[in-house]
Amino acid sequence: MVDRVQRRAARSDERRSADGGRGPGPQVRVPDADEAWALLAVAFRPAVVTVVLLSALIVVTLVAANSDLTGTFGAIAASWLAIHQVPVTIDRTVLGVLPLIPTAGMVWAVARGCAGAVDVASSRSRVLRVVGAAVGGPLVVTAISLAVVADASAVIALSPPNTLAAFGWVLFVHLVAAGLGVAVTMWPVLAVDLPAWVRNAVRPGLRALMAIVGAGAALVTVSLLVEWSTVGGLLERGDGVMGALGLTVLSVLYLPNVVIGAAAAVMGGAAQIGDVSVSVFGNVGGSLPPLPVLGAVPDGAAGGAWPALLLIPLLIGVMLGRDSGRRVAGQEALFTVLTAAAGVGVVAAVLGLIAGGELGAFGTVRITWWVFGGLTFAWLGLVGAITAVVIAWFRGRGAHDEVDGDSAGEEEPHLPGEEEVPAIAAPVPDASPIPAGEAPGSVIEAELVDEPEAPATAPAPEHDEAPTEVVVDAEVEEDPATPDPDEPGDSDDGAEADLPRGPATPSD
Repeated sequence: MVDRVQRRAARSDERRSADGGRGPGPQVRVPDADEAWALLAVAFRPAVVTVVLLSALIVVTLVAANSDLTGTFGAIAASWLAIHQVPVTIDRTVLGVLPLIPTAGMVWAVARGCAGAVDVASSRSRVLRVVGAAVGGPLVVTAISLAVVADASAVIALSPPNTLAAFGWVLFVHLVAAGLGVAVTMWPVLAVDLPAWVRNAVRPGLRALMAIVGAGAALVTVSLLVEWSTVGGLLERGDGVMGALGLTVLSVLYLPNVVIGAAAAVMGGAAQIGDVSVSVFGNVGGSLPPLPVLGAVPDGAAGGAWPALLLIPLLIGVMLGRDSGRRVAGQEALFTVLTAAAGVGVVAAVLGLIAGGELGAFGTVRITWWVFGGLTFAWLGLVGAITAVVIAWFRGRGAHDEVDGDSAGEEEPHLPGEEEVPAIAAPVPDASPIPAGEAPGSVIEAELVDEPEAPATAPAPEHDEAPTEVVVDAEVEEDPATPDPDEPGDSDDGAEADLPRGPATPSD
């Protein structure tokens, strides 16, 4: 047995040496156990949690509605696809307008998982593995969901969606989420290779995007308060507490879609729901779905004061230019403004594209995404650039005035009555003989007087923490007069005016 093991080890050594003779081949690093578990968590944790929550919600809903559990798995699979904005077809009715809150929750969960799986010291291969896991796991779940929906379509009125569209939407959502999570964690490393005007455009761009969404939310809130009677009438159509609760939940889920439509209208675009169109330049009436949140849609024509809402994008552009002009100056301020405006415009276009879709018999919910993105870029880029140039000009003028003031202050003569303050503790020159015929007034002498040695005492105990004081006595003597240099005496008395140059040993 031992000989067999030895011969096997010898053959393994011979193979390794033969491979070494041919040259080193590509080595693939195998993840260790901890890294493998981390990648599995990134790949499947958000999907598993989502499927569990969907299962509980669907089962509770079916039981509350006194319905059988036939097609439960198909409903769960279709809900997974709907979270990723994949259009769902029920009884030949296409539902393409899907709520954005579940999608935003999925993006947040995936981004958080990816951000925790990497750090600033992670290598490129580690980052690619994390992103691949964050995308690969949901694609596997999507493939299973498509198979379940196809199987359930024989039992319930549920049609399988387009396979390519399903994989495309899932890939897009998780790729964006993984990119955001990795970018947030590794921003200190990624920002090193970026130009300064790109780094400085991130924070002003985020503030401008939040301002646009906030303006849409404020407009929807005011409209809901004004049309509160209409909203209450739609809630009463729920026929009971459960019906009203269901309509309320649907309204909350679709609230971000309505806010994005209002933001598009504020920026000068238009939002359409079937035959209904809303814009600051004019409204078109029509029938709407009986959803309480749609009570915020105005039912009359736009008044003459509606174009005043265009002051909102004007102010947001000024804010962007101010933030960019305060961060950088000169030509880089223009680049910063344009970069931030382009980024916000792209995000606005993507949000406008996601917020719309088919709505069955009511037609199409459409936010012209390219108009929304283009107007956003135009407002922020033009107004922000003008503001940044003005701020840069004022900053340059202020710096020029400050430099002129400093140079004028240097040439300004001393005012009458000004006295120069003499230097304190000026260095004492080397002692030199006092010239004959000049009698100084007085000489201050300083001596170090050593105290007589104190009698020896017992040493203090070690635990006594009282500090020992070192006393240096200084004695000041004033000579009444300086002797004449011709008279006999010490010739070195004049040098006693200086303190000793060497270190003095303090007395006990």
